[in-house]
Amino acid sequence: MKKFLSLCLAAATLTAGAVGMSACGGNDTLVVYTEAGFAPFEYLSDGQIVGVDVDIMNRVGEKLGRDVVFENANFDIIIDTVAEGRLTNVGAAGLSITDERKEKVDFSVPYYTASLYVIYEVGGEGAPAISQSGANGDVIYWDSLAGMNIGIQGGTTADLFLSDEIDGGVLQGTGAQRTEFDSLSVAVNDIGLNINAVIIDELPAQTLVANNEGLACLPLYYKGATVEEDEAAVDQYAIAVTKGQTEILDAINEVLNELLDDVDEDGNNGIDRLVMQHLDLATN
Repeated sequence: MKKFLSLCLAAATLTAGAVGMSACGGNDTLVVYTEAGFAPFEYLSDGQIVGVDVDIMNRVGEKLGRDVVFENANFDIIIDTVAEGRLTNVGAAGLSITDERKEKVDFSVPYYTASLYVIYEVGGEGAPAISQSGANGDVIYWDSLAGMNIGIQGGTTADLFLSDEIDGGVLQGTGAQRTEFDSLSVAVNDIGLNINAVIIDELPAQTLVANNEGLACLPLYYKGATVEEDEAAVDQYAIAVTKGQTEILDAINEVLNELLDDVDEDGNNGIDRLVMQHLDLATN
């Protein structure tokens, strides 16, 4: 991931219709902060930021009659930068809804529900134990990560979940540690060397495993009283908007609802189809 180097400079990538415009833009420009290392929602292709969130926000730009400019920034500054509302009013980066974040920004309607997955080395000595969870099949339980060094991308929901479990959950006092990485690709390359596993959302986990031989991934679960009561670690994605920017938020919700309501004969809505489209691109 590119480091965020300055307020308005650095790695801005312009979408069609926005070429030649400053990232600090004017009233005709909608600046969107993202982090282009989270396929299929945002990733780099031929030097351009593309992905599901990019497609969504381009539709929003059309609805508002504004050009859209995407800034590639560190994930953990996006919410605070949107909250400030000076450099950008929108964050679209596979952002999960949390109570803490809702105090800072307004969120769109949720448009995707993601499960947390554990990436591990197949046959690795330090790999977490695989368990059976009723009808859920093979899973990795949180307590299987006891004493392990777990890699995460800073500021993600995986980071929040893991920190909570280490500080006061099932991993408290077990010796489990978190190691923060700026890049998911760097994190997975460290599995089996300095860390035991990486926790990340399902789709990017599957993409990373497909592109890295010797790795596999499984869903992360909380143990219930019975295997039928086991619970997956899940979160919902939404787009973050500066509080008070109702015109932008309304346009985003309108686009998202149109996509969610557009269900094909196979039961896939417009968001699902965008995800499948970009998964094909992201794994080539």
